[in-house]
Amino acid sequence: AVILLYSRAEGVQRVAALTLADRIVSIVETLEATPPEDRRRVLRMVSSPLMRVRWGPDKPPLPTQDVEDIDDIRALMQPYLAALGDRPVVMRASERPPRRFSPRPGLRPPPPDTLALFGPTRRGKRIDISVAVSEVAGGWVHFRTPMRAFRPPWQRGLATVIVAAAVIILIFAVWAAHRVTRPMVRFAEAADRLGMDVRAPPLPESGSWELRKAARAFNGMQERLRRLVDDRTLMLAAISHDLRTVLTRLKLRAEFIEDAQQQQKAVADIDEMQAMLDATLSFARDDTVEEPRTEVDLTSLLQSLCDDLADAGQAVDFQSSERLTFRCDPVAMRRAFLNLIGNAAKYGDAAQVTATGQDGQIQVEVSDRGPGVPEDMLERVFTPFFRVEQSRSRETGGTGLGLAVARSVIRRHGGDISLSNRAEGGLLVRVVLPRTGEP
Repeated sequence: AVILLYSRAEGVQRVAALTLADRIVSIVETLEATPPEDRRRVLRMVSSPLMRVRWGPDKPPLPTQDVEDIDDIRALMQPYLAALGDRPVVMRASERPPRRFSPRPGLRPPPPDTLALFGPTRRGKRIDISVAVSEVAGGWVHFRTPMRAFRPPWQRGLATVIVAAAVIILIFAVWAAHRVTRPMVRFAEAADRLGMDVRAPPLPESGSWELRKAARAFNGMQERLRRLVDDRTLMLAAISHDLRTVLTRLKLRAEFIEDAQQQQKAVADIDEMQAMLDATLSFARDDTVEEPRTEVDLTSLLQSLCDDLADAGQAVDFQSSERLTFRCDPVAMRRAFLNLIGNAAKYGDAAQVTATGQDGQIQVEVSDRGPGVPEDMLERVFTPFFRVEQSRSRETGGTGLGLAVARSVIRRHGGDISLSNRAEGGLLVRVVLPRTGEP
C-alpha cells in the first residue's frame, strides 16, 4: 500500500509538471507570435484558476528564500522546460498573501470572535515561474500556480499513517510474542533443571490462568519426585544401617567356627558385604547432601587428583594446556573423577588424563591400557553393584558403585559420560560438561 500510494503521488507530480511545462512553452511561443495589441486578450484566454498568466516588462526578482523543497519541483520540471531553449527562466516559491474576509453586499459581517475562530485570511504556498520572451516581443511572461498541484497531501499523508501503523503493530507484535513465549521458555528451562537436579527451585506461578495452572502442576510433580527420591535414599540408608548390625553379629559368630578354612571364607564374605553397605551408605549420604556450587578450576582439580595418585605409586599422567573453570559441587565432582581415574590406574595398568575446552563444552578423557570392557557391557557397567569381574573378590574388583556414582554426579551437573574401547587396546572414558556448569 505504501509503495502504491507513493508511486501514485510521484505520478501525479510528474503529470502536473509535464502539463504545466507544456502550457508554459505553448503560451510563451503563442505570445511571441501575437501582435502587442492582442496580447492582453490572449492572456485572459489562457489564464485559469490553476495558473495565472500576466505580462510584464521587468525581470522578476531572484529567489531569496525558497519555501519547502522547491528544488525538487525545479528538478522535476527542468527536463520539460528544456523546450524553451536558451530563454532565461526564473522559478521561486512564496507564501500566498493574506486575503481579507469580505462578506457579500447586504449581509452583516460575522462577529469578531467568529473571524478569530475560522481565521480572517487564507494562506497557501505558490510557485512563480517567469520566462523571458524574444527580443522582438520584449518583456517577461509570469506564471503563478498553487503548490498543491504538485503535492497531493492525502496520498503521502495516508502512506505515512500506514507506515507508522505498521511500525506500531510490529513493535506490539514483537512485545506480545515475547510476553507469550517468555513463560514457555521458563517452563522449558525448569524442565531441563528438573532432569538434572530434582531439588531445583520451583517454577514461578505467573502469567495467564493456563500457565499458572501448568506451573502449579509442574511444581507438584517436582515435589512428588523429590519425595520419591528422598524416600528411596532414606530407605537405602535405613536398610544398610540395620544390616550393618546384623553383619556385626554374624562376624562375631564366625569367630566360633572351628574349621579355619570355612571361618576365613565366612569372614571374607562378611567383610565384602560390609564394604558394600558402607559404599551404599556413602552413596545415599552424598545424594541427600545439597552442597553449594562454586566456581572451580577444573584443570587444577584434575592435576591434584593425578598428583595424589602418582604419589601413591600409580601410573597416572595429566595433560592440559588451558585453564578450565566450571561451576559445580567441588566435593561431588572430585569424587566422580577420583573414581574414574582410580579405576583406570588400578584396573587398566596406567591412566592418561586430558582436558580440553571447545564449542562451549569441557571434555575430559581418561584412557588406560587394560583389557577393556566387552561391547555388550559398556552400558551395564553404570548399573549399581554391577562388576565385569564376576568373582566378587575384593582383590580383583570393587563394590560396583564407582561408575554409577560418577555418572550420577556428571549428569547432575548437566553433562554426560560414555565408555568405548580403544583400537590400540584399553578403555576410553569420555566426560562432557557444559562450559558454564549451570543446569
